[in-house]
Amino acid sequence: MGSSTAIGGIMRFILGIDTASPRGSLALLVDRAPRGTAALSRGEHSSGLANAAARLMREAGLGVGLASLSGLAVSQGPGSFTGLRIGLAWAKGIAVGAGVPLALVSAHEAAAHAAASAGPTDGDLLVTVTPGERKQVEFALWEPPAAARSRPRLLLAPESIPEDEITDRLIAMSSSGSGWAGRSIRAIPANDAIAALLDEDEIARAPVLALAESVAVIGDLLIQEGGVADVVLAAPAYGRAPNARKP
Repeated sequence: MGSSTAIGGIMRFILGIDTASPRGSLALLVDRAPRGTAALSRGEHSSGLANAAARLMREAGLGVGLASLSGLAVSQGPGSFTGLRIGLAWAKGIAVGAGVPLALVSAHEAAAHAAASAGPTDGDLLVTVTPGERKQVEFALWEPPAAARSRPRLLLAPESIPEDEITDRLIAMSSSGSGWAGRSIRAIPANDAIAALLDEDEIARAPVLALAESVAVIGDLLIQEGGVADVVLAAPAYGRAPNARKP
């Protein structure tokens, strides 16, 4: 169950899903190597998800049999409320229906991995920045992964701060007595609005990135380490309260 036999033995197929960010995407790994990616256009996080997955599977020679997957990995957030619900609900349905293990991947960790994979970090530490409550952002500090197929190391757990305090916080971190004092820090924005905020404060940053391939890589590692999610209890990590609330 959850694997496919090919010439030479058993191969691992992992589908990564990110509908939590504006640049929604899917990616397929075959034996830890990227086999294909598919972008989800704005407004297509729901309608385009199944079609994009079927296309990736078909191009990899798997037909559309999702039971051939060795695992599913989905972004848990923080991110878009609607996007998170769509991606996780779809992944949970496949996990139950096809008997495929499911891994939940932090959007912060996926962003740190994606930024390191996109190009040399030159020793920079990485700060992932996602939307928080109104006029706030959530950030986390990471050591880049040692290799393309390994996970970044969390140095400071996600924390919410006012958005106008980002610069002061980064300066404080780089000048503190911690083990990373004196090292440069590069910010990884989750969306264009945060990117504009960082540009306004002249903070070194990476571009806004598609995350599905990194979600797949991290999810594959989690599944192999036994970090399979409970499909019943799996829930999004929104990072903030919804705008519409009960009175």
